[in-house]
Amino acid sequence: MTHLIDENRINGASASKVGIPVKAGHGEERVIELDLGGRVTVILDIIAAERGCSVEELILVREGDEEPLTEMVVIEADYPHKRRHHVHHAGEVAVTVYYQAREEKRGFKRSATVEAVVAWAIDVFKIDPSMATEFELTRHGQKEELPGSEHIGHLVGPHREIALDLVRGDIANGACT
Repeated sequence: MTHLIDENRINGASASKVGIPVKAGHGEERVIELDLGGRVTVILDIIAAERGCSVEELILVREGDEEPLTEMVVIEADYPHKRRHHVHHAGEVAVTVYYQAREEKRGFKRSATVEAVVAWAIDVFKIDPSMATEFELTRHGQKEELPGSEHIGHLVGPHREIALDLVRGDIANGACT
């Protein structure tokens, strides 16, 4: 379950700390308070300790960025601390998408969104561009639509592969009842 982020906590509990929104898994979101002048990768230390894994097994990506953050990133007064940060396991995800009688595979960064995978699938399956907005992804064999903004890494967790179905979503037919 996704929790609402308390804006007051993000704005900072004190002058020497900032609250950073962190999503560490599908439906696992919270604010972690860090010291100004400290490394942003302390978030990885916290999550690794909670999961019982090594820090080297995890990466930290700031929302909208392509590359993981490193130990060199220090939290200064102008650090974009209100942007959500994502914790993922290291390594790519092998994504298999099924559509009709075909399947296609490709590796994606864990920070790739479901929306990016849909765009790739529409291209690789040669879906008519006029119908492209009607398509969505579900987990293979299931019916629940995956949110377009969700990271593939959050859906797959520590695993390295995921199977998805490209399906045509519900379309309103315009009938009145």
